[in-house]
Amino acid sequence: MKKYVLYGSSILFGRGLEYIVLLIAPLYLAKENYGELEFYKKVIELGAAVVTFGLPTLILSYPKSLESKKYFTFISFLFITLLSIFLSPFFIVFQYFYLIIPIYFHSIFFNNGIIPSFILTYKNSNIASLYKITVSALFYVIVLITIFVSEKPQFSFVNVNYILIPIFISCCVWFFIKEKILKKKLLKYWSLFKKLLASSFTIVISNFANMMFLYTDIMIIKLLSSNANADIADYSFSLNIANALILVPLTLVQVDIEKLKSNSIYGVSLNKKISVSVIFLAALLATLFVILTNIWFENYKSAIIVFYIILIAKIFQSFSVLYGAQIIINKLFRENLIINTISLLFNLCISYFLFIKIGLIGVALGSLSTLLIRYLMLIYLTKKKVWF
Repeated sequence: MKKYVLYGSSILFGRGLEYIVLLIAPLYLAKENYGELEFYKKVIELGAAVVTFGLPTLILSYPKSLESKKYFTFISFLFITLLSIFLSPFFIVFQYFYLIIPIYFHSIFFNNGIIPSFILTYKNSNIASLYKITVSALFYVIVLITIFVSEKPQFSFVNVNYILIPIFISCCVWFFIKEKILKKKLLKYWSLFKKLLASSFTIVISNFANMMFLYTDIMIIKLLSSNANADIADYSFSLNIANALILVPLTLVQVDIEKLKSNSIYGVSLNKKISVSVIFLAALLATLFVILTNIWFENYKSAIIVFYIILIAKIFQSFSVLYGAQIIINKLFRENLIINTISLLFNLCISYFLFIKIGLIGVALGSLSTLLIRYLMLIYLTKKKVWF
């Protein structure tokens, strides 16, 4: 039990540090700088979701022996490196080449990268917890320091990766040299790796579509707004507070994931527990936003309507977590891909149209509409295929 508590605490530690940074930043920075800071953070996270290509999940789920885990991770390391090089010209064209290194660092070393997954399976959860805590502490402390002392604090989430990557690359290369990767075995595992990569492509696309529609709002604001950084600041500040709601269903589902695997009907009772907890926390967050914007963050008081719309959207997203988990457990990958793709395309269209018509509130309403429709589709699929 202790190892689960420790590993869960390492995740909460990282998220807690992230929230501290995202609350201090708008308090210290001008709204335009904070908006730009958030934009770069979102682009890096989205880019990492593409470049990782679902490999952390593959490392966690497929390799059984220590040797296979080592070789699969080494091949994943090479694959991500080559994919990053391949994508570099696209970033050059759009003048975002300086984001390649941050995306690369997140894909390999940060909390959702391949190395944390490798450590968890190759060593144990205690070592993985220590790794997550160390990386999170280094990352967010450097981000905070950079925000305070840098002449361009809006690049804090970019510059930290350039500071850390030489250290982590050196450790990674040293490990694989020490382990003596053999060419013959490498070719054998590469052949298997290619087959698994092709068979899991549906999951990869589905995960990307799922993540992409959550970032669509920021991208549309950046593209269409005449005052993009300030609008992103208002939207991101509201979004960061409302996002705390997702921690409730994620925690409850992860704690009871084994029960869900063995007894799908258990999801009915778990759903009730999630619903009560989410509604209670939503009421607390609604009150908290008013207190924060009236005492410390007065520059964001005008975003209160946007916040309440986003909060309602996050309630539906929170309700969806359990249904999404059960769909994956029951291997309904094709259906999951269809739902996430529909959500992405709908969100792009509705958010684009509503932003042109009514601005920032329109983007929030677009997100609400998308998450409500996705929630209803997930309910229908779960009751038809899982709780039948």
